[in-house]
Formats: sequence, C-alpha cells, structure tokens
Amino acid sequence: MKIRSHTGECTLSVGSVTQAMKARDALAAAAIPSTVMKLDTSSLRRGCVYGLAFSCQQENNVRTVLAAARIPIK
Repeated sequence: MKIRSHTGECTLSVGSVTQAMKARDALAAAAIPSTVMKLDTSSLRRGCVYGLAFSCQQENNVRTVLAAARIPIK
C-alpha cells in the first residue's frame, strides 16, 4: 500500500473508481471517514487512478479494514 502524507491527511492509491468506492464504504462501516479522489496522473505511468484520503492517525486501522475486505491497493 502506497500512502502519501500531506498535512495530517494520508492518501492511498486504488486502481479504479469502483474499487475506491468499495474501499470508502468498507472504511465507513468501520467508522473511518475517507474521501474518494482522482489522483494526479502526471506522476503515474498510465490511465486514471483513484485514491482515498483519510486521517493519518487512522493508517493502521485503514490497513486492517481494507485487508479484511480484500480490497486491492496499488
């Protein structure tokens, strides 16, 4: 899982908008707020990539929830 941090907010990349929405829903079920966002493609190799923004304080919980939900993270 690649996580980028910006002023207390972390971002992880997910392949598609569908996977990002599934990840957001899994996190919401665990009471972890997150936001789906399109990531800047200039630093990426190909196509559209979506991600989730969440509080860096929740990083371990996010990892646990997404692993349990079997949501692939790029």
